Amino acid sequence: MNFKWDKKYLYWGVTAFLVIAAAIVFFLGLSQIKEILDSVFSFLSILTPVLYGFVIAYILCPIATFIEKPCLRRLFYTIQDKKREKFEREHPGEEPPPKTFPVRKVARVMSVAITMILALLILTGIIWVLLPQLIDTITMLVNNMPTYVTQVSDWVSQTLRNYPEVEAYVLQFTGGISDMLNNWLSTELLPQMNNIWNLISSNVMNIISVFMNLLLGFVIAIYFLNSKELFAAQFKKILYCLFKPKVATKIINSTREVNKSFGQFITGKILDSFIIGMVYVLLMSIFNMPYAVLCGVVMGIFCIIPYFGPFIGFIPCMLLLVLVDPIQCIYFTIMVVIIQNIDGNVLAPKIIGDSTGLSSFWVIFGMLVGQGLFGFVGLIIGIPLFAVVYSFTKNRVKKRLEKKDLPSDSNVYRDIDHIDDETNEPVYFPHPPYMKKEKEKHEFKDIKKIFVKNKNSDSKNTDDKKQK
Repeated sequence: MNFKWDKKYLYWGVTAFLVIAAAIVFFLGLSQIKEILDSVFSFLSILTPVLYGFVIAYILCPIATFIEKPCLRRLFYTIQDKKREKFEREHPGEEPPPKTFPVRKVARVMSVAITMILALLILTGIIWVLLPQLIDTITMLVNNMPTYVTQVSDWVSQTLRNYPEVEAYVLQFTGGISDMLNNWLSTELLPQMNNIWNLISSNVMNIISVFMNLLLGFVIAIYFLNSKELFAAQFKKILYCLFKPKVATKIINSTREVNKSFGQFITGKILDSFIIGMVYVLLMSIFNMPYAVLCGVVMGIFCIIPYFGPFIGFIPCMLLLVLVDPIQCIYFTIMVVIIQNIDGNVLAPKIIGDSTGLSSFWVIFGMLVGQGLFGFVGLIIGIPLFAVVYSFTKNRVKKRLEKKDLPSDSNVYRDIDHIDDETNEPVYFPHPPYMKKEKEKHEFKDIKKIFVKNKNSDSKNTDDKKQK
């Protein structure tokens, strides 16, 4: 008896087997999801230095590029041109020697070295200069809290002595705030600061591990910065090896869009916030305002958050200065208004530009979603990530509408009631009577303007003829 294979039934059997096997694997994966995630995180922890290096290189890349191309390359090429001109003056008619100095290679190495030295100096300054000052400032604030409360109470009593009811309410309000701050500082913050060394000593190995990962991250970042074109070329080569040219080109273009939206926003925002923080520290030190370093650091950190960040950072700084000197708090408020206006209208557009292309509503929406998913970090990365999603969705919708021969501009759909199924043409809303009257009124005004203009031109021509 000869047995004949039926390809159709064989195909169905293999398909059913694969579906059942995939369902079993999926079920086992869900039941062991914790172990799988632990294994994935354990593997990713091995790549932590590489991740640190990529992030460091990504943040420092614009600085290294600026030092390399507009600065060092231009300087080296200028020196070469001057040497060439000098040789031609001293040896007329002779061929100058060939250029053997590797401008690009030397400029790349020097730019990476300068960038890494600057980054390490800034990081060292933050750790060894700002951190002790912050600890001393907070300690002094806790110790002098009763004095500050007395000063504020005296100032309120002197200012509102003609309004006893308002004075009593304000004193009660400030007293409650001072008690709350004093309780938080003395029972929560200060004990934690006193236990810093205990925490450090009990987590020595973890701290050494983090330090080593950061150190290796800086070393890996040097390789990323020095060979960024090579890594980009290898990435393209792998994409064109794995995918069709059309798909690979789409992935490359999408990656460029992500880099443009995400990279420009993040790096620009960090640089802008660093400049703003230093400006606050400098100006507050010049005007002898208390807690200049603490307020500058707080304002610089919260300025990373778009829109609401400066206002969030302003609140603790304002409360701190009110306790010390209410007049200085008024000056600080004026300073914040001036600096944030300059930052929003001049500095930030120059550094960041319109990198996201989102309206204010979508910016707030992206911040809320990012904060809900990633916490404080989501307030920063939520906007560029949502900008990428928004851009992809917008392009996809535009292409699908163009395939259907429909308009892709959102403004066109304001007056559209529906799209006709048969003709594929938009059907617009009928204008209400008041809109018709307004339209007729405007048309009448336009006709009147044209009539008056023609009348004036005719009278002018008549006057010219009379003069002739």
